[in-house]
Amino acid sequence: MDALLPELGWEHDLLALPARKWKWRMRGAAILMAEEVARLHASGVRWDLVYASTFVNLPELLALSRPALDGVPSVVYFHENQLMYPVRHEAEWDFQFPLTNITSALAADACLFTTQWHLDGFVERIGPFLKQFPDFVPRGVPERIAAKSAVLPPPFDPRPFDAHAARRGERVRIVWPHRWEHDKDPEAFFAAVHELAAEGLDFEVAVAGQAFRDTREQVERMAAGLGSRLAALGEPKGRDAYAALLASADVAVSTARNEFFGLAMVEACYAGCWPVVPDRLAYPELYPAEHRYGSHDELVARLRALVLDRPAPGAARRIAEPFTVQRLAPEYRKVFESVAERGSVR
Repeated sequence: MDALLPELGWEHDLLALPARKWKWRMRGAAILMAEEVARLHASGVRWDLVYASTFVNLPELLALSRPALDGVPSVVYFHENQLMYPVRHEAEWDFQFPLTNITSALAADACLFTTQWHLDGFVERIGPFLKQFPDFVPRGVPERIAAKSAVLPPPFDPRPFDAHAARRGERVRIVWPHRWEHDKDPEAFFAAVHELAAEGLDFEVAVAGQAFRDTREQVERMAAGLGSRLAALGEPKGRDAYAALLASADVAVSTARNEFFGLAMVEACYAGCWPVVPDRLAYPELYPAEHRYGSHDELVARLRALVLDRPAPGAARRIAEPFTVQRLAPEYRKVFESVAERGSVR
């Protein structure tokens, strides 16, 4: 939203909480946000549209914000969903979170998804999930949600990357620009680059992304095994430093086991990297076959080929260009105006 709102140029009120403790956000953010809605409404503010993320329980927000939001149409943006999110252990799965996604979709006038794969996967899983109800299973829910849903990718701001021309060192640099969490599968990435290192190939590795307490020690230990091949480790301080790091890399790799779009890989493409992604999840919808791999051996083979035959800077930038905020803002404007005026995404 930071990039999109200035492009739209509309008056707006942004209600947000720090990006941590997501389970508490889904359960409790609506209470705090409704209080702010009431305060703004009392001061004379009125709205034409509510735009919510899936971390907000939209039915609760609308109910707690009466009468301020009565009759105001709403859009919920699915950057991810809990029906499709992988968990390491079945006991970790809290049924309340996917149910919140479903009720938010039902309460909204329109639902937007990052990719068609994301939309289809969510809708397909609703029926089996609801059948777990002990009785009185709601009917027609997938169809109702699908009828008011559309695909609209998340935009990114290209300006930090435009400020840094691609620059290459003596060795091919491979970057892994992801959160250090289990669903991004850092183990698979390090297994591949350690295998290349064992072959004696000359390359270096940069590991970016946000570190987390549960995985930090493991990632740092695997990274240390690269020795002098490790060029960078840890989250860059600010967008400018992050853009500079991506501009210094030749190849960007994803090993994700969960990805509904993959903004980090799109930004890496725009910065000049050659993307290498799994042949699964949302990736086949976004990346041509020459960028995808189907197994560990294929990943190693693709990286080996790129180390031996260095890709030209920016050779894959065309993949990312459709997702700049300048390109996507008109599409968002069209959808928001349609919902605000007619209560429909179409």
